[in-house]
Order: sequence, then structure tokens, then C-alpha cells
Amino acid sequence: MRKHIYNMRSIITMAMIAGAAAAAMAWTVSGVVADNEGETLPGASVRLLSARDSSVVKGMAADAMGRFSFDGIKGGRYIVEASYVGYSPSFAAAAVRGADMKLDTLRLASDAIMLRETEVVGIKTPVTVKEDTVEFNATAYRTQPNAPVQDLLKRLPGVEVGSDGSITANGKSVTKILVDGKEFFSDDPTVASRNIPADMVDRLQVVNRKSDLARITGVDDGEEETVINLTVKKGMQNGWFGTVEGGYGSADRYRGQFNINRFFNGNQITLIGAANNVNDLSFNDGNAGRFRRFGGTTGVTTSQALGVNFNVGRGDSLRVGGDVMWSRSDRDTYQRSARQYLTPGESPYSSSIKDARDLGNNLRADFRLEWKPDSLNTIDFRPRMSYNHNNSSSYESGTTSRNAGGQDPITRSNNSDNSQGNSWEAAGSLIINHRFASRPGRSVSLSADYRFSNVTELSNTYSWNQFLLNDSLDIVNQLDDSRTLTNEVKTRLTWTEPLGKPSRGNFLTFAYRLQYRRSSADKLIYDRDNTDGIEALTQNNDLSTQFRNTAFNQDIRLGFKHVDKRNTLDAGISAVPQRSMSVDLINHDRDISRSVFNIAPFLRYRLKLSKVRSLSADYRGRSNHPTMAQLQPVPDMSNPMSIVIGNMGLKPEFNHFINVRYSDFNAAQQRSVMTMIMSQVTQNSIVSKTTLDPSTMVRTTEYTNVNGLWNIRAMNMVSFPFRNKKWTFNNHLMAYYAKTAGYTNGVFNRAHNVSFNIRPGIAFRPDNFEFELRPSYSLQSVTNTMQPGSDRLVHNYGSQVYVSYTLPFGLTANTELGYTASSGYSSGYEENRWLWNANLSYQMLRGRNLTLSLKAYDLLNQDTNIRRNATALYIDDVATNSLGRYVMLTVAYKFNTFGSGEMPRDRNAEGPGGRRWGGHPPVIRM
Repeated sequence: MRKHIYNMRSIITMAMIAGAAAAAMAWTVSGVVADNEGETLPGASVRLLSARDSSVVKGMAADAMGRFSFDGIKGGRYIVEASYVGYSPSFAAAAVRGADMKLDTLRLASDAIMLRETEVVGIKTPVTVKEDTVEFNATAYRTQPNAPVQDLLKRLPGVEVGSDGSITANGKSVTKILVDGKEFFSDDPTVASRNIPADMVDRLQVVNRKSDLARITGVDDGEEETVINLTVKKGMQNGWFGTVEGGYGSADRYRGQFNINRFFNGNQITLIGAANNVNDLSFNDGNAGRFRRFGGTTGVTTSQALGVNFNVGRGDSLRVGGDVMWSRSDRDTYQRSARQYLTPGESPYSSSIKDARDLGNNLRADFRLEWKPDSLNTIDFRPRMSYNHNNSSSYESGTTSRNAGGQDPITRSNNSDNSQGNSWEAAGSLIINHRFASRPGRSVSLSADYRFSNVTELSNTYSWNQFLLNDSLDIVNQLDDSRTLTNEVKTRLTWTEPLGKPSRGNFLTFAYRLQYRRSSADKLIYDRDNTDGIEALTQNNDLSTQFRNTAFNQDIRLGFKHVDKRNTLDAGISAVPQRSMSVDLINHDRDISRSVFNIAPFLRYRLKLSKVRSLSADYRGRSNHPTMAQLQPVPDMSNPMSIVIGNMGLKPEFNHFINVRYSDFNAAQQRSVMTMIMSQVTQNSIVSKTTLDPSTMVRTTEYTNVNGLWNIRAMNMVSFPFRNKKWTFNNHLMAYYAKTAGYTNGVFNRAHNVSFNIRPGIAFRPDNFEFELRPSYSLQSVTNTMQPGSDRLVHNYGSQVYVSYTLPFGLTANTELGYTASSGYSSGYEENRWLWNANLSYQMLRGRNLTLSLKAYDLLNQDTNIRRNATALYIDDVATNSLGRYVMLTVAYKFNTFGSGEMPRDRNAEGPGGRRWGGHPPVIRM
């Protein structure tokens, strides 16, 4: 009997082991759904059927890029069925035998019925809206031969490119650019936009998505990002291709760059290099965010860069990628500004002129490993490091007076600064995610992040200030030796548990995040004394600080998640306790500790009204810690006319973000509509308290927390073609309101900033010609409670005209003419200018691989760079130097190893929808 029981136990044990092994031996079947022209079909219905009896095993909808993936599939024979409204279904056989399986693209043919011979002319929609994605057909927008993606971005409605290369889409900063869904030079979208040729891009997608951590774990972490994905033209996924370009012009302007690409079997390797003095900064200059005395992003810049990017692997199961980038920048800035202070009594004015030069050297390396050892486990590891060096110098002179125009002066000042800085940084992140085969829908993940930063700056400052009211003179000559050392550790544990059957789509989510940061901030000030020609340095303990800061934050989230064919809901509540402590090693009277506790709900909801229409609403809360400069309660005298004193009692800000978005795409009319409303409400906003000495006009700024500040932004975009499809119309509308606040001489002031922008556009795009007209108008109103008489109303208006014409033998002429005017600025800062750029290009050799171009910039020499900054404390009008007029001759050579007839043609040789010069539209006979 015992032997029988023992045998039964052995059989049961072996059966359990076999069952567990069988459960573990599950695989993934994935692929992409597209039409016959290669356009992906987001939202397409995909089903996995048993080959034996056609029973449904699993089903899903394709994502925003047309991709699908069935996980946990046991070995056997299956059929994958894809369907989409207006298309005939497509089927593919899938035999799963001990490995993940990636199918060839499932192509769906249109099921339109033709009653007679019909001539079909393909017209691709310029803009398509798909849930969280806005997709632009790149071939609908002509650019100069060999133009970078940045030139294409500038022509897209809702997309703006700053002078520093920063990109915003619908009011949100773009954090990454992907190439065929793969990261390109990590978190620097400038590298891709200024180095990838526009000719290789088929479609450009602006995507609002969750963070990397949230997408891997499936649990929302309250973070999101806006990225741009570039899909490469068909025929360019395998082979070598690239461009080498060089040019020289008037005013000693020059430009040279190259990009070499190797694409093979889903892998990418790219080598880029650039050198120019025409403000074409082909990278994000990180010095502006690391060093206090780095001069910014305006002016005229000479730059060089060299980098390599790679993404290789075995399908989606193992990907290794990264990039290494060296860059150098040399920026000259000449700036003049006019400022009106908002004070309880008189409103004094100041004017200044500043001349600065900033040199930066940067070396960074980012790597990533994405490993899916099986269908249940995911590992993502990303180490990175950087070194940055800065050498800056500036000279500024200014006058403060009671009246505009410098009349009745109160003070005159001259300030100079020379500084050097070095920054070493290293960081790494690890994400491990596991799904349970025994309980579908259950998953657990662990993430860990570490960051180390060591920033040092050595600065010599000299300030000369004359106070005319009391006939006194103040001279400051100091050495500033600063160092900031930071160590930060973050970890996050998440758990997802299905409620009932996973097929019902109900889940409970839990997340716990811990963040610990320790930093050392030393700022040693030495007074210089040149008595008897011998220089002596004496430490000034009243202005020196040696702070040790620690911050310990937690985020505890409990949520509910529901997913079905029409609805996606992720909602819950978050508790955020925070504690920080600061210790001053020089003066312990400045030691302080503080605790803050916040509770906020979170919500992410998606309603799929149809395959092409959706509505979404998001809410999230996030804290924002004060900066070192805002915390240190020691006067910063680097500019004696503007003294800054921190406040160790500051509480962290807590921001509430609310976003609502509606999108619709009418395929029959090719009309795209998108509307967004974005709002931010801030608790414990950090604002300035400024005291203005009426006898010297010295400003002393401190900081405090206030409530009641918020802003809201509304945006609408619409695009549609006219009946003949050659004419298209688009319009981008944005309205913005912000309430800000501050203190001046003890009086609380609220400022209201209202702006309205509209940019309609109409384009005519036959086969070889393009005409686009884009008028614009913006209004900005600034009012405040302290000085209603200083309220300002600014109008900016103008228009841009773009014309391009291509001849069959390879000659292309295009020009862009823009007019800008404004009213309401300070005297001498209003604009009334014409900006005219033109280009004549000739493509030669077989395949038109060699291009000669004559490019002219700012032909009328009227370019200006003027902006307005409005706060609750002052209104600034600033003008900065620009490149000016120049003409450049360039030579560019494109090369490729694609087979004959496979290389995609230049976008300028195509009409909308891909119609070729000298060809005939396809004829379909039924």
C-alpha cells in the first residue's frame, strides 16, 4: 500500500513538473499589418486561429504602428487572420516550433469593387490622426535635395523647431527621435533631426506615450513623453547608404557633414560627422543645463561633432544598442535688452548690452540592452556616462533710470565674468519584468536607477557700479570656487494582479517607488586684494557656503486597470511622503529639515469611438524640488546689481497635470482633426520676492511658496484636401492662459498672461510643383494687479510662402519668403522684416547621386531675433545677434548599395502619393 501511495505521489509530482515545463514552453507570435502600399493599419483586428478547427485562440487590435504580438503560445500549427474596414482579410500560416515567430508583414488589399476599367491615381493623406499618434506623409512635403529631417519638421503643422534645435510638437517638448521604432542617439532629438536626410523618410509620426518603465511593466508611473518616429522608405532596410556634403560661402561661412548608414535585417549602424559656422548645431549642447555661467543657446555658433549609433540584435528577443558622441561648440552672443520693473510706485526701466563667448566640449556614451529570454521575462539595462567642459566669458554694461529711454539715470554698471567648469556624470538603469505562466495577467517588475554627478566651476568676477543719487561707487573683485557632488538612487517595485478571468480585462496594480538623493554644494568666495601690486585672496565666510543636502521621497500607488476593445482605464490614488534635510558646515544656524505629504489621484482613460476616432483624458501629479540656488540662504554676489538669496524653508512644488485629447480621421475625405486641452495647477509654487533699493536700484531676490497659480493651453489642428486632391488645407490654433505671481518691495503682484496663435496653411502640390502659403497671427496680453498702467498688448503677424519647382532633368529651384511684423514692444524692439531664402540645385550622374546647390540665406539682410519675457516682476524685451546674409555653394554626394530599381527616389521627384515623373498611374482592370 505504501509503495502504491509512493508511486502515485511520484506520478503526480512528475505530472506537475511536466505541466510546469509545458507552461514555461510558451512562445510569441508577432508581426505587422499594412496595406499593399506599406501603410500600417493601426487598430486592425488580428486573430490567432487553430489550424486544426479554425477555433479562436487569441485576438487583439494592432497598436499605433500596426504591430501585434500574441504571447504564451504553445507549440503547434496556427493561422493568423488580419482584417480592417475597407480591406479584404489576409491570412498567414504560423508553425510554432520551440522559438518565437515573427511573421512577414500581413498586407491587406482594398476590397473596393470596380465595375469597369478604372484609372487609379494614388493620393496619400498628408496628415493622419490615430489615437495618440499624428502621422505625416513625408512625401507630401518637398524639401531641398539632401535636406535634413529638421527642414521637414519646420513645415509640419503644430511642430516648431527652435534656434537651438529643440523640437516641440503641439506645445510639448520632443524627447526622442526613433528610426523604425528604434532609438537614435538616445535622448537627443537634435542629432537625428539635423543629421538624418529627409529623403530616406517615408512617414513621420508624433507619438504621445508612457515612459519606458510604464510600457515595460504595464503600470503607469505618472511620466509620459512625446517622441517622433521616422519610418524608412521601402527598399532602404538592407544595404549601405549615406550622404557626404561640403560647402563654402560669403562672410567665410562654411558647412560640412556626412552620414553613413548600414541597415540589415532590422539592425542599424550609423556614423555621423559635422562641422559648420552657420548655427547648425547638430547636437544638444548640455553645458547650458550643467553650468551656471554658460551663456545660453542664442547668438552665432561654430560647432563640430562626431558620433556613432547602433542597434543590433536577434529579432525582438535580444537587442543591443547605444551611441557615442563627441561635440564642440563656440558661441558668440551680442544681446541688448530693455526691462520695465513692476513696482508699487514708479516703474523704473533698465537697458543693457551684453557680449559673451561660450566654448564647450562634450563627450557622452549611452548604451542599452533589451533582452527577452522568453515570452514571460524582459530585462532592460541602460548604462550611460558623460564628460563636459565649459569655458565662458562675458561683459555687460547697463543703465537703470526712472524713465524709458535712459532719461534721469539712477545707476550705471559694468560687469565682467570669466569661468571654467568641468562635469563628470555616470548613471545606469535596470528594469526586470516577469509575467507568470501559471496566472495569465499577473506580473511583477523591479527597477533600479543610479546617478552620480560631479560639477566644478571656477569663476573670476569683476563688477563696477556707480550710484548717481548718493554719488557712491561700489567695486567687487572676487574668485568663486564652486562644486556640486550628487549621488541619487531610485528603485521601484510594481505588481499587476488580474481580477477574475484575464479575458475580462480587469487588473489591480500596485507600485512603490523610493528615491534617495544626497548632494554636497560648496561655494567658496574669495575677495581679491591687489594692494602694492601683490594679489591676495581672502575667503569671505559671509558669502561662502558648504551645504550637505539629503532628500528621501516615496511614492505609493494603488490602481485599477481595465482593458477592452473600446476602453482603456488606468486609475487610482498615489501617496507621496517627502523628507529633506540641509546642513551648512560653515554656519549651523542655517541647518533645516522639512517634511511634506501629498495625496493625489491619477487617471489615464482611452475611449476608442471607432477605428479612427478616439477620446482620451489624463491626470497625474508630480513633485518638483527646489534648486540649490533657491535653497542656499547665502547672498550670491556674482552680479552686485542683482543679489540672489535662497530660502532653506522652501517646500517642494506639487504639480497637477490634466490633459484631454480628441482625434478623428475621416478616410473617405482624408480629413484629420485633433483637439487638445492641457492644464497645470501648482501647489506651493516657488516664486520670487524682490526688493528694489530706490537709491541704488540694486535688486535683492529671495524665494517663497504661494498657491493659486495655474495655466491652461488649448490646441486644435485640422487638415484636409480639396476635391481634386492637389490642393490641401491645414490650420493650427493655440490659446494659452497663465497666472503667475511674485513680490516686489513687499507687495504681492499677480500677473495674467494670455496668448492666441493661429497658423492656417494652403498648399498646391501637382507632380512637379509645390506652392504653400502659411499666414500667421499671434496676440499676447500681459496684465498685472500692481501696475495696471504697465499692461502690454503685443501683436505679431506675417506670412510665409514656399515655392518649389523640379524639372525632369534634375534641376530644382525653391524659395521661401517670410514677412514678420509686430507692435506693442518697447521702442526699438518692434519688428518689420522680410526674410528671404532661396536655393538652386542640380542633380547629376546616374541615379542623380551628385548634387550641386547654390543657397542664399537672408537675401534682404533683415533677420532679427527678438523675444518678450513677461513675469509678475518685470517685462523684458530682448534682441540677440543673428547670422545675417550669406550665399553658399555646396556639393553633396549620395551613395547606396541597394539593387537596381530598389533605391527609393528623391522625394522631390515624386508627386503626392508617390507618382513618378514620366510615368503613368496604375490601371486596375476588373
